Amino acid sequence: MIINAINIKKVYRSNIESNVVLSDLNFQLNFGEIVAIQGASGSGKSTLLNILGMLDTSDDGELFIENKRITSIDDIEATRSKVIGFLFQFHHLLPEFTVIENLLIPLMLDVHSKKQDNIGWCEELLGTLNLMQLKHRLPSELSGGERQRIAFLRSLISKPKFILADEPTGNLDNENTQILLELITTFRDKYNIAFIIATHDDNVTKICDRILKLKDGKLHHIKGID
Repeated sequence: MIINAINIKKVYRSNIESNVVLSDLNFQLNFGEIVAIQGASGSGKSTLLNILGMLDTSDDGELFIENKRITSIDDIEATRSKVIGFLFQFHHLLPEFTVIENLLIPLMLDVHSKKQDNIGWCEELLGTLNLMQLKHRLPSELSGGERQRIAFLRSLISKPKFILADEPTGNLDNENTQILLELITTFRDKYNIAFIIATHDDNVTKICDRILKLKDGKLHHIKGID
């Protein structure tokens, strides 16, 4: 098991009211599993992904990543860059950097890594998608589908155990949606990477082992073994 989230609670407070977004929520993720999380806008899908990705903290509950309880900033920093990849609706590629530079940036955080090894790994990933000819181009010189494929490769660059994807097909046409979904299943099978995908897209749910619906602060089982 990669993730075990127990009794997660998140409350947003203002001067006027408190809004309970997640309430005693429990979630587990296994290696190589693809899980969809559905729910109405504002139901807390992005909040949940941010907590599981350690970009935000819960107000209560426990989070275990690979059986290690996450309790401090040190735990977060030691775990996040090595275990988790992120894929979003918009590519968030840095416009002033080339494709290969965008891929290299996350690897620069590892002071023990070797630049030539990092370049080799980036080129290997580009080669798997026949995108080597794009490596010196800027994001503005790519099509929308190409930008999203590069963003997908960037989510893999640190060889994560799981990837959090927030509406990854929301900005894609049907052809590029199908390409991205094929990439997800291919790389899941090749590297045993798990995916948690927050989505409204029925095309996405077709490739998922489980479908969960977030409602009233809790996850409800829709499809697959819970």
